[in-house]
Amino acid sequence: MKPLLYSQLDANTRNIGWRREGNEIKYYKNNMDDGQQPFYCLTWTIQFPYDQDTCFFAHFYPYTYTDLQCYLLSVANNPIQSQFCKLQTLCRSLAGNTVYLLTITNPSQTPQEAAAKKAVVLSARVHPGESNGSWVMKGFLDFILSNSPDAQLLRDIFVFKVLPMLNPDGVIVGNYRCSLAGRDLNRHYKTILKESFPCIWYTRNMIKSSLFTVVILRSKNAKKEQDELLCGGWES
Repeated sequence: MKPLLYSQLDANTRNIGWRREGNEIKYYKNNMDDGQQPFYCLTWTIQFPYDQDTCFFAHFYPYTYTDLQCYLLSVANNPIQSQFCKLQTLCRSLAGNTVYLLTITNPSQTPQEAAAKKAVVLSARVHPGESNGSWVMKGFLDFILSNSPDAQLLRDIFVFKVLPMLNPDGVIVGNYRCSLAGRDLNRHYKTILKESFPCIWYTRNMIKSSLFTVVILRSKNAKKEQDELLCGGWES
């Protein structure tokens, strides 16, 4: 739980990014006694590395919407990975940001082979402040998109439906737990309000759908379509 520090001078002169810093770290319930729900405080001491510097603090190692888009662009531009990883738009968030969906599986030789594949659904960042979830997701994607024999076998057997950032609005505006509407999306998987909770509604609809038979077909325009999808916006 040690906080993270980012020094612009360290980043510019020594190529050092986010790092754990701080002493006397305490996390405790506050002493407010007004009958309301108690809040919790995090306190710590820090010695700044330089004078005349700009510093930032974070609870976890940050992973932004832009970080995700850069990663997905590298996958889309990879001539090998793009053969078995299809990038799509699941939906648009309340703020109009793209909720990305990856379909990862090796091309099937026959429709029967494709129909026999089981589906595995993975998602991250329904709680936008849990950026460590994005690093776990990146580790999974690095593996499943690799040429590891284990990864190739998994792609032969399964269809992976991956939602790497389920709550992009919350990530962009800096919420810790909620969506742009101030609602915890993780508590609304039974919602029927598609317009209010599009990310959750479309995710649930995809999971419930019986259309999990996926055959990856590469068209001449597939790479162009993926590039246009990624370059549609670069919000941080």
